[in-house]
Amino acid sequence: MTRSSITKKALFISTCALLFSMLMMAGSTFAWFTDSVSTGSNKITTGSLKVELLHTNAKVTKEEAVTQSTLLFTDKNGEAISWEPGAVAYENFTVKNAGDLALNYRLALDLNNANTIKGTNKSLKDVLKVKVLDRAVTANDLKEDSLKNDQGFKAVAGNQLNILEKAAGNGTQKLAKSTSSAVYGVILYWQPNSDTDYEYNLANYPDKDSDGKSVDKTSDGKDRLSIDLGISLGATQAMEESDSSGNDYDREATYPAGNASELQTALEKASDGDTIELTGNIALNGDLTVNKNVTIKSVGGAVISGGAIKIGSGSNVTLKNITFRSPRTSDNKGVSLKAENYSGDLAVDGCRFEEPQWSSIEIDAKADASISITNCTFTVPEASGSAGHQYDSEKCKIQNADARAAASDQKLAAGAHRVLCIKGAETKELVLTGNTFTGLKNCDAAAAVEISGIADANMSFDKNTFDQDGKISIDNNAKLTGFSKK
Repeated sequence: MTRSSITKKALFISTCALLFSMLMMAGSTFAWFTDSVSTGSNKITTGSLKVELLHTNAKVTKEEAVTQSTLLFTDKNGEAISWEPGAVAYENFTVKNAGDLALNYRLALDLNNANTIKGTNKSLKDVLKVKVLDRAVTANDLKEDSLKNDQGFKAVAGNQLNILEKAAGNGTQKLAKSTSSAVYGVILYWQPNSDTDYEYNLANYPDKDSDGKSVDKTSDGKDRLSIDLGISLGATQAMEESDSSGNDYDREATYPAGNASELQTALEKASDGDTIELTGNIALNGDLTVNKNVTIKSVGGAVISGGAIKIGSGSNVTLKNITFRSPRTSDNKGVSLKAENYSGDLAVDGCRFEEPQWSSIEIDAKADASISITNCTFTVPEASGSAGHQYDSEKCKIQNADARAAASDQKLAAGAHRVLCIKGAETKELVLTGNTFTGLKNCDAAAAVEISGIADANMSFDKNTFDQDGKISIDNNAKLTGFSKK
């Protein structure tokens, strides 16, 4: 009976032009011209737990509930902030338990999908600083002198900042029935730095190469720097809720997990058919094997990174709405999701796979396996933004001559090896529907997506999109039916 409430806000921000370059002379005057594109895409999912996220900001002075279309971090006119040095935006958040069950909740700020300046690792994550308060933001907090001299603003090292840890010292807080939390203030600020700010102005980078051909200024080809800013709220029922069976009557059905240790414990306790809800980011130091017939789903924008989720050979597993990011191993062959000699039922739905090292998904399937991958996105950054992977002369078919010459079996190859590989033995069923593959050109394998050994009658492909020709190889589907180039 555990339920969840998720709030996510995606905000696209950018810088466009610098009028006078700071390289010209010390103390010179300059002006910034910026464009900020925002979309109201908060995601709120509520079960029987009645949880609300309320907010105020520069425009909203009386608490309002956050909905899917709510625009967060706005200016006083309710418009998206035009980010430039000195720009500031804030939100005050309150979590309200409007139901009659006690609950535990987590609240986090997400910073995802930041593009970079082409050929560098520079992104808006470098310049946007965050400060979390255990109270509402006041006018004094926003004064220019206070902001410039405030040492409390910090960059977010990873992709998520736990608001409760910063404000209350504990990443999970409890709310009794029909009560509200304290107010948590979150300030975003571009703290000016005269030595480096000009480096984030796209106007200072060439738009043509030495041959006069147009070139992209950003890693994803956009004409602006961008980042997704989101607020995630995850809630689970508190243990003291009880019925005639005791205070753990619902714990056998659903288990919350907010970190790697809690996920390991949840897997140990879970029985077949149970659900594990990820309420926080999971940083794995190695492979985590799932040997139960369970569902694992994100309820608060959870990210699994570091190690791999390894599905047991006969386990029936559903993975839903999880972000898998930056798998890393000591041999530089990190994979996010893998299974060997697999004969179970695997369903992967609504997941994101980002920044693979060797690959995102690697499955060796047997005849009884049933695999479904639906509504997922696979994104590979350009090589300059990648950790690199172990070069293997037998498997890595680098197309670029310079990259090939620089690589060896003892060195790291730039970029990812591939995105997805499923090898089957007349597998019972394989379904790929509604998936998006981006950045396939950044993989060094001859096929960034490879599917082999499965009979045509056992495969189904529909509404999948990709951005690069010649990077997908599917036995018995040479025409790539069910795939289209976007």
